[in-house]
Amino acid sequence: MNITLDKNLQSLRISKGNTQDDLADFLGVTHQTVSKWERGENYPDLTLIPPIAEYYNVTVDDLLGVGEIKKRERIEEYKAESAQYDRTGEAEKRDEVWRRAVAEFPNNLECLTKLMQSLHTSPEGSSDEVIELAERILRESTDSAQRESATQILVLNLMCEERFDEAEKLINTLPDVYITTNRLLCDLCANRGDRERGKNIACNNILTYFELAAMDLYNLCVFNKGDYEHYIKLHEVYLKLADVIFDDGFYGFYNCRIYMRHYWLAKLYSNLHNDEEKARYHLEAAAKCAIDFDSLPEKFTYRGTLFGEGIEWTQKDITRSSTESICERLLHGIDGRGLDDGAFDRWRDKDWFKAVTEKLEKKC
Repeated sequence: MNITLDKNLQSLRISKGNTQDDLADFLGVTHQTVSKWERGENYPDLTLIPPIAEYYNVTVDDLLGVGEIKKRERIEEYKAESAQYDRTGEAEKRDEVWRRAVAEFPNNLECLTKLMQSLHTSPEGSSDEVIELAERILRESTDSAQRESATQILVLNLMCEERFDEAEKLINTLPDVYITTNRLLCDLCANRGDRERGKNIACNNILTYFELAAMDLYNLCVFNKGDYEHYIKLHEVYLKLADVIFDDGFYGFYNCRIYMRHYWLAKLYSNLHNDEEKARYHLEAAAKCAIDFDSLPEKFTYRGTLFGEGIEWTQKDITRSSTESICERLLHGIDGRGLDDGAFDRWRDKDWFKAVTEKLEKKC
């Protein structure tokens, strides 16, 4: 067991605002003895441990650091439980895990951050509660990862509440896309000659940029609202980009992004042009992506030209926002329950449409 008495003694003394002499006088020892304890050169006599804990109003476990070890073990248990629900898309159960964690450790910023993140992606999450958690983390945390997550989530929830000026003020405190850990680490590896690590970072950066492209494609559609012919061009550009990045045809996780582009193109070609050939092509492609995503093995590898020897992923890298499979979502879209606009009504009696539906139903 890793006892952290030296660090704890120093931290408790500083937080109480006293000196080594104060503790030494209380215990009847010299200040040099206390100094050696704080430097970790030796430990107090066993009989002195309870009086020291009493002096600082903490438990013996906390004084020895055992309490912190137990707390870390409990938080790791909460993480493992939460990860199960990440993989199954049971967001409400994941929320409940982190509510229990915060109830047990109300001032632990890691637990508060996990609860904020969980509620932010949960259908049951409240923007007011998420904003309150994010603001508290920004007030109290010095951890850069926690602060970055809180800032991002706070901005998104402020926008949901139409508090745009507050959101913009926060956004303007952030660096641009070039000044990021991933970007600069890649440059560092290139200059240092750390080829293997650099290749892994560069490939994962490309996957991240592809994810960002999906987000900004949506934004471009919003900015061009009503220009449906331009929607078609935007979605087709995205699919061309996908075929450049994943030139071996394996999309892995990104099937769940690409199927939506095919789905929307099928709807657009149906509604705008009554084009059965293109509607069929894109609906069949959407179904293939949905089935491929739902069939991903526990471990899979991105290959192709950009990825060289391959970038490995596992199902643990995927967080699901719903218990519904991608095939089920697509079925809901093409049977009219998605947007209920009847885009595919004209094709329902076609053999190819029935075949698409049957494949999806079989996978479900």
